[in-house]
Amino acid sequence: MDLTKKNEQENANVESTRGYYYYVPSTDIYETSEEYKLIFDLPGIEKEDINVKVEKDILTVTAESKKNAPDCYECLRNEIDFYGYQRSFNLNKAVDNGKIGADFSDGVLTLSMPKKEEQKTKEIQIKVA
Repeated sequence: MDLTKKNEQENANVESTRGYYYYVPSTDIYETSEEYKLIFDLPGIEKEDINVKVEKDILTVTAESKKNAPDCYECLRNEIDFYGYQRSFNLNKAVDNGKIGADFSDGVLTLSMPKKEEQKTKEIQIKVA
């Protein structure tokens, strides 16, 4: 699994067709012998505004903020911009794409990505003759 920061600068602050600016979210990456865990910091984002997809072994996380005026109010000053987050990782066929799990709480998205069986660490027992 290639989790390098390749091309992150190219994705930072890219304007979308809807006027959003996409930022690269801060991400922690962990590995065990069984799985990878990616933790994305997505402040100001709601669960329904997050899109996680895997296409051709590329994992892409996209999230966009929603900005709505409170009901029955007229906007007098508008300083908060629309924004979004986008980040992609090459999974290199190391992850079982059909078993990726996602959890979102308090602005933090956690992806649990089980390794394919052939990618898992296996211990070899040494027999003493």
